[in-house]
Amino acid sequence: MADVADMANDVAQAALERSIRAARVPIPTGVPGECRECGDDSPRLVMGRCARCREPKKGYAR
Repeated sequence: MADVADMANDVAQAALERSIRAARVPIPTGVPGECRECGDDSPRLVMGRCARCREPKKGYAR
């Protein structure tokens, strides 16, 4: 029978495996151009959007 330490180790191992899988996802190359959302020129657009429009942060002023 597994004790609490064994169960905690299983949870930690599963989280580590998920993190490793997520880190292996390739990063899209991107292209320079004008963002379709905000209209700013950007050296790297992914799916037509700049970094600010892809990943908005709270409190980030444009």
